[in-house]
Amino acid sequence: MEQIDNHYDVIIVGGGPAGCSCAHELLTNDKKVLILDRTQFPRHKPCAGGITMKTLKHLPIDISHLVQHKAQNMVFSFSDKRKVKLSHENGSCVMVIRDKFDEYFFNETIKIGAEFKQINKINSIKSNEEKVSIDVDDEIYSCDYLIGADGANSVVRKLTSNLDYKNPVFAYEGLVKKDGSDYPTEFIFNKHGYAWIFPKDQHYNVGIGNLVHSSKSKKITKKDLYSFVLDRFGSNKIENITAFPIGTEGDNYRAQNNIFLVGDAAGLAESLLGEGIYNAVLSGKFAGLSIIDSYSNNVSAKLNYNKFLLHLTNELKLYRKGAKILYGFPRISYWVMRLGLGKKFMNGYSEGKTLSEIIGKKSIFAN
Repeated sequence: MEQIDNHYDVIIVGGGPAGCSCAHELLTNDKKVLILDRTQFPRHKPCAGGITMKTLKHLPIDISHLVQHKAQNMVFSFSDKRKVKLSHENGSCVMVIRDKFDEYFFNETIKIGAEFKQINKINSIKSNEEKVSIDVDDEIYSCDYLIGADGANSVVRKLTSNLDYKNPVFAYEGLVKKDGSDYPTEFIFNKHGYAWIFPKDQHYNVGIGNLVHSSKSKKITKKDLYSFVLDRFGSNKIENITAFPIGTEGDNYRAQNNIFLVGDAAGLAESLLGEGIYNAVLSGKFAGLSIIDSYSNNVSAKLNYNKFLLHLTNELKLYRKGAKILYGFPRISYWVMRLGLGKKFMNGYSEGKTLSEIIGKKSIFAN
């Protein structure tokens, strides 16, 4: 095995939004950063591509040129065909092509000094209080801190953490050509999860997912996606179908030693609407800030990051409570949304607020 004398302040496994968000914080503070990923960019990334206004507050890059649609009008539909229509001039989120968003974010991160290596396999990870050693394709790299930003199927998590997804949630998505149609942004809820229609320039990103955490939840299949598209569009012509997991079971995750998980690798996607990019960007940012603070002020990065995780997972638990009501009691949810909460939710999201802020609580993530 070849021994390489390459030591980095931080090695980040995964070049998506979580990894790049972390890298930006580190690089702007003159840290030596290596990003490892199994794929080159651009790459295909299954994702509906909705980026909320609160996410834009924390992104270190301007993505206005990537925006294909702003969700100023939204429809929330329930299994009994009832609908709640909401609108806000700011829009609750912007729509991008996820492949292009990831590519741009990654390239901007490389521009400011990140090193990159495409890899095949991580064989092992060893750590002590001083450093982490990672065997990648039979080459050894070392770092002060290792960031696992490698998604819901995280190898870093499997090699270093006891965190396990007992009831993994799953989704199917595909593309439906517009062909002159004009559907608004729409969420459709049932007792197992939700379906979505997200408009882009030339197509709709359409998908279904089982966001309910239960071993009894219905297993989503490709057939369910075809049926949904046929019901909504009158045709089952859908292209580029992809299945993907969503990491939503990180409520109790806490970092160990000098190895931090971020984003879906830590199970930080929320279970109300399945949003993952916000918490990916946010956790990457705070992991980076915690490490910078440890270098500058000789404080524990692990302690600081775990303080952040405590606040974030409390927010995730709030989303989970909302999901139980939304998916478990659709009739009540419909009337609650129609009689005021829906408008409050739409206004709050359009103003870039977290769920805690929308219901009147303070959030440490406002800025």
